[in-house]
Amino acid sequence: MLVVTDLDGTLLDHHTYSHAPATAALAELARRNIPVVLNTSKTRTELVQLLPALQLNTPFIVENGSAVYQADGEACQVLGVKRPVLLETLDEARRQGFEFRSYRDLRLDGVMAQTGLDRAAAKASLDREFTEPLVWRGTPERRREFISWIQAQGLQCLEGGRFLHAMGRCDKGVAMQKLRESYYPDIEGPVVALGDSENDLAMLKRADIAVCIRSTSGRRLRLESGPNNTVLHTLACGPEGWAEAISDILQTN
Repeated sequence: MLVVTDLDGTLLDHHTYSHAPATAALAELARRNIPVVLNTSKTRTELVQLLPALQLNTPFIVENGSAVYQADGEACQVLGVKRPVLLETLDEARRQGFEFRSYRDLRLDGVMAQTGLDRAAAKASLDREFTEPLVWRGTPERRREFISWIQAQGLQCLEGGRFLHAMGRCDKGVAMQKLRESYYPDIEGPVVALGDSENDLAMLKRADIAVCIRSTSGRRLRLESGPNNTVLHTLACGPEGWAEAISDILQTN
């Protein structure tokens, strides 16, 4: 078995960023030698800092499928576009009259206020290579127009738990497949993916067992079981739901 998981709102609590309720489940996966791979909107810097706390030493996927990194955070397979390209496009979007604030505008204090991260964690979050999170300031209609405009530039926007992410044409699902082929070609058991937001759907759809973690916002991901996969929806949110799902899966697989 291979476990691939989102972080914020999934393995980590949406508000406190704690993984404590999932500690026992993580330990049981380690005891069974089942790899746990992080697939998140977070940056390489954030994950290099998080892996020891989670007691993981596995490759990981950053910035919504934009790149696959080795466990040491060095060797990288890039699937997205570099951030300077995004920033140039967003500058043009502003000239087109679209209203938003990006990570570049928020800077350190603004990111701390938007996310609740402490100073060190917010600084790591700002160390982006492939994506630019946005806080939308315009009307819903203009937001739809903006997303269409971004797509016309050969890019895309993905909805996360907190931000609208401007990025290249890649996703967590393709990155998960690339990582499995590169690092775990001999695993014959099911791929289990866990996520709570729209930007997790591409990953969940490619999994053999997809776990939709209940969101603190009350939104339910629209994904149901098909002929080739099983979809589970948790009752609990965040790491409590994560632990609930992993326990159920380990009992039946």
